[in-house]
Amino acid sequence: MALIKDKQAQADNWQYLDEDSAEPSQTSIVSLEYWQQNKDSLAQTPSLGLRVLGHTEPAEFIGDLARFELIAIEFPAFTDGRGYSLAKTLRDKYNYHGEIRAIGDILPDQALYLTRVGFDALEFASDEICELAVEKLSAFSVFYQTAATAN
Repeated sequence: MALIKDKQAQADNWQYLDEDSAEPSQTSIVSLEYWQQNKDSLAQTPSLGLRVLGHTEPAEFIGDLARFELIAIEFPAFTDGRGYSLAKTLRDKYNYHGEIRAIGDILPDQALYLTRVGFDALEFASDEICELAVEKLSAFSVFYQTAATAN
C-alpha cells in the first residue's frame, strides 16, 4: 500500500491487525468489531487506530474516540460518499484532531475532495496511483470555500 500525508508520499508505520493473531503491534489498526470485543486487552496498546466503514454511525465508537490516534474510514466503492460525511462529522462535530485516513476503493481524482472534508491521509493500492494522487493534490493552490482542515 502507498500512503499520502501532507500532500506527499510517505512511509506507513501503521499495521492492520490480523485479527486471527493474538498480539497487536506497537501501531495497530483494528476493526470496530474487534475493538468492541477486545477493549480491555487492547487498552495497553501504545498506539491504536480504528478501522470503520463509511456508513458506521459515530455513536458506535465516539465514547472511545480519545483512545484512537487514527481513524481509517473504508470506502467499499469509490461511488460511496458516506465516508466523506463521517470524516466531516468527526472533524466538525466531535473535534477529532487525530489522523483520519481514507482506505479502500478511492481514486486519485478524489484526493483533493477527501482532504477538503477532513482526511489527512490517503491510502492507495500502488505507488503509481499514489504519485498520480499527489499530482492531483498539487493542482490547486487557492480555494474559495473553507475546509475541515487547513490545506
